[in-house]
Amino acid sequence: MERLKWIITLLLALFMSYTSWAQKQTLTGQVILSGGEESHNPLPYASISVLLLPDSTFIKGGVTNEQGKFQLYFTRKPQQTYLLKASYMGCESKFYTLPGNKDTYNVGTIKMKNASIHLKEVVVTAPLQPSEQKGDTTVFNADAFPTPEGAYLEALVKRIPGLSYDAKEKKLSYNGYSINEITVNGKEFFKGNNRVALENLPASFISQLKVYDKASEEEKATGIKSNNKNYVLDLKTKKALNNTLMATAEVGYGTHRKKDINGQLFRFTDKGDNLSLIGNSTNRFHNTPYKGNISNNIGGNISKSFSKDLQVSGNINYSNGRDGGESSSYSEQYLTNSTQYGIASSQSRSRNHNIQGGADVRWNINEKTTVTLSGNLNYGKNRSESMGRNATFTENPQVDLVHPFNHIEKIKKESRINENRQDNQSENRNLSYFLRGSITRKLNEKGNNLSLSVQSSQNRNHSYLYTQAQTTYFRVTDIYGNDSVYRSNQYQESPHTTHEQEIKLAYTHVFSPKIRLQFSYGIGLEKENGEQNTYDFSPLKDYIQGQPLPPDYKKLFVDSLSNQSESKKLKHLLAMQFQYQGKAWGIRASLQMYPQRRTLKQENGQSQIDTMAWSVEWRPSINLTYRKEDNYFVINYSGGTRQPSLSDMLAPTDYSSPLYIRKSNPNLRPLYMQGLNVMFNNFKKGIMVSLMASQQFNSITRATLYNPETGIRETFPVNINGNWNISGNASYDKKIKSFRFFVNGGGNFNRHTSLINEEGNRDMKQSVTHASGIHSQIHFSYLPKWGNIDLSGNWNFQQSKNLLNQSNTYTRMYTVNSYISINLPWHIQFDTDAAYNIRSGTGIEGDSENELLWNMKLIYKFLKEKRAELSFYWADILSQKKDFQRYASATAFSEKYEKQLQGYFMISLKYKLNTLN
Repeated sequence: MERLKWIITLLLALFMSYTSWAQKQTLTGQVILSGGEESHNPLPYASISVLLLPDSTFIKGGVTNEQGKFQLYFTRKPQQTYLLKASYMGCESKFYTLPGNKDTYNVGTIKMKNASIHLKEVVVTAPLQPSEQKGDTTVFNADAFPTPEGAYLEALVKRIPGLSYDAKEKKLSYNGYSINEITVNGKEFFKGNNRVALENLPASFISQLKVYDKASEEEKATGIKSNNKNYVLDLKTKKALNNTLMATAEVGYGTHRKKDINGQLFRFTDKGDNLSLIGNSTNRFHNTPYKGNISNNIGGNISKSFSKDLQVSGNINYSNGRDGGESSSYSEQYLTNSTQYGIASSQSRSRNHNIQGGADVRWNINEKTTVTLSGNLNYGKNRSESMGRNATFTENPQVDLVHPFNHIEKIKKESRINENRQDNQSENRNLSYFLRGSITRKLNEKGNNLSLSVQSSQNRNHSYLYTQAQTTYFRVTDIYGNDSVYRSNQYQESPHTTHEQEIKLAYTHVFSPKIRLQFSYGIGLEKENGEQNTYDFSPLKDYIQGQPLPPDYKKLFVDSLSNQSESKKLKHLLAMQFQYQGKAWGIRASLQMYPQRRTLKQENGQSQIDTMAWSVEWRPSINLTYRKEDNYFVINYSGGTRQPSLSDMLAPTDYSSPLYIRKSNPNLRPLYMQGLNVMFNNFKKGIMVSLMASQQFNSITRATLYNPETGIRETFPVNINGNWNISGNASYDKKIKSFRFFVNGGGNFNRHTSLINEEGNRDMKQSVTHASGIHSQIHFSYLPKWGNIDLSGNWNFQQSKNLLNQSNTYTRMYTVNSYISINLPWHIQFDTDAAYNIRSGTGIEGDSENELLWNMKLIYKFLKEKRAELSFYWADILSQKKDFQRYASATAFSEKYEKQLQGYFMISLKYKLNTLN
C-alpha cells in the first residue's frame, strides 16, 4: 500500500510539472491579398503553420476559412521560440515570431503580396473550361457559352446546363432549386426583381457566373449556415469594363404596332461599387394579338462601399403596363363512375402599376461588432376585366380546342348539363413592407458570439370584384317547363391585412474552427384580419358594369354572404444547430420547435366563431456534404409542420361563380412535409446526377361535392394522406476545342389524392391520379471564330392515369432546335434560329398542333468603333406560332390554348457608348 501511494504521488508530481511546463496557445488572424486589382480581398484556404526554431520543425498547421480568417491551437513549451508561417500559391510567404508569454495571441491582418514572375513573349493556350466546382459553388465561364451579338443575360442563362428561366412565370432556377437573387460582383442588383437583370444586362458584360447557396448577413457574422436554401446567381463583369461608364440607347418599330424603346446606363467595379439606370417601353415580347399590350419600366440600382467596414446598397423601380388575351380550354373532371367534360373560352384585359424599392446596410463597428439593416417597400395596383363562357357535358363534346363554341348547337342536348356566361371587373391594391435589423457581438478571440435580430413586416391588400353571371341548367326546369336560368349581380369588397413581428437571440459556441453549435430563442406575433362584404346589385336594373358605384349601394348588403375574421398567433422559437466543416466532410443539422397559441374569430349574419388552439410545429433538417478533388456529393433532408391558413379555416362561402362554390373547414389539422434531395457532380468530367423525393402527411386538399343534375361543384378543404412525388435527373457535358456536346435525361412520378362525391351525401370517395414523365435532351455546338452553330433535340413524355374511373391520357412532345450566327464581311452579322415542335397524344389529331418557328436577324455595325447598329428582325417567318398547355391533377385533366400573334418584323437602331472613368 505504501508503494502504491508513492507511485500515485510521483505521477501527480510529474503531471503537475508537465502542465506547468507545457501550456496551450491560441492563434487568430486574417489573411488578405495586398496590391493589384483584388487588393484587400480575403484569401480562403491559405496555409497557416507553426514552426519550432532553430530547425523549423513543423508543430501544427491549418487553413483559413472563406473570409480568410484562421484559428489555431498548439502546445507551447517554455524557453522555446516559435514561428508562424502564412503561405498562399502565387504569393510571397510571411513569417511572424510568436510571443512566449501569451495564451492567446491575435496576429492581426496578414497582407500577402503577389509573387508573379514576368516572362517575355510566353504564350500559353488551353481550352476554356466551361464550368468548375469550387467547394459548394458552381462557376461557369461565360465565353464558353457564346451568345448572339447584343443578347441579354436571359439568352446566356438558357445556354448553361442546369440553369433555366421561365419567361412567362418570371422564375429562375438551377437544377430545380429556385434562385432568389441575382448579384453583380457580389453586390445586390435590383434585389427582389430578377427579371430586370435577365432582360436588361448585356451578356457581353459578363465573364463568369457563379451559383451558390448564399449565407445571410447574420449567418456570415455567426459562422452558422442554416439549412434553408438561398441560391444566388452572381455575375462577374469583365475586367475591361470595370470602372467604365457604359450607355446604350435603342429604338425600334415594326408591324402589328410593335415598338421597342430602351436605354441603359451601367458602371461596375470588381469591388462591387455598382451603378445602374434602366428604362424601357416595349411590347416586343407580348405574344398575344391585343392591340393595347405595352410594358413600361424605369429603375435605378446602386451599391457602394464607403470603407471595408461600411457597405450600402439600394434600388427603386417603377413599372406599369397593359395586357390582354384570348384563350380557350377543354377539361375532364374525374367522378366516381363517370367523367364530366367541360369547355370554356374567355377574353381578358388588365392594367397594372407597381413601385418597389429596397435598401441594405452592413456596418462593422469594430472587429467584434457587426450591424446589418435591410428593408423593402412595395405598392401595386391592378385593374382587370374578363368575359367568359363555359359549358359542361356528360359525354365528350368532341369540339375544336381553338374554337370550342363554334358548333355547340350540334351537340345533342341530352348530354348538356349547364352553360354559364360571366363578366368580371376587378381591382386590387396592395401595400407591403419588410424591415429587419441585427447586431452580432464577438465574445472572444475563439469566435464565440451573441446575436440579436428584430424584424417586422406588413401586407395590406384591398380587392374589389363586380360579377354579372347567367347560368342555364338543362336538367332542371322552371315552373313553365323551360330550362332553369339563374342570374346573379354581385359586388364584393375584401380588405385583408397581415402583420408579423419577431425578435430572436442566438448564442454560437465555437469548439474549433471546424465545429460550431448554436442555441437560439425567439418570440413572435402574427396578426391576420380579413373581411368580405357582399352586395346584391340585382335590384339596380339600370346599373352598367364599369360605372361609378351608386351612392347608396351599401343598403344592398347581404350579411349571409359576408363576414369578418381575425387570427392571432403568439409563437416561441427554440432551436439548436450543429455545424461541422472539414476539408472533405461537412455536416449541418438543426432542430426547430415552435410552441404557439392561436386564436380564431369569425362573425357573419348567421353565426359566430371564437376559438383558441395550442400547437407545436417541428422543423428538423440535416445536410451532409462530401468534397474531394473534383467530386462533390450532397444529401439533404428537411421536414416541417405547417398550420392551415385562415382562409381555409374561416373564410366565408364564396358564391362569386354559381357553378363553383368554395367553403372553409374549421376542423383542419396541421400538415407535415418532408423532402430528401441527393446530388452528385463532377464538373471537370461534366457529370451531374440528382434525385429528389417529397411526401406530405395530413396534406390539405379540396374535397368536391358534385351535383350531377346541375353540374354545380361545392368544394371545401380536408386533410388527406397519400400525396408524394419523386424525380431524378442526370447530365453529361463535354467540350473539346471548338466542339461541345451535352446530353441530359430524367423522369418524375407524382401521386395526387383527393376526395369526391356525386351522390348527394357526405360519403366521400378517394380519387388517385398517377402522373409520370420522362424527358431527354441532346445538344451539339460548334463554336468557331466566325460564329457558332447549335443543334439540339428534346423529347418529353407525360402520362396521367386516374384510378377512380381508369381514365388514361398522355402527351408526347418532340422538339428540334437550331441556331446559327455568322460574322460576315463588311461588319454584317447574320443570326437565324428555328424550332420544330411535334405534338402527339390523347385528343391530338394529325398535325394541327405542330409548329415550325423560324426567326431571322440581320445586323449592320457602323460608325467609330462600330458603336452603332442597324438591325432587321423577322419573327415567326412562317406564321405558325401556337400556345398549347396540358395539366393533370388528382381530380381533372385539362388543356388550354391561348391565341398568339403570328409573324411580325422590326427595324431597330442601337447606339453604344463606353467612357473610361
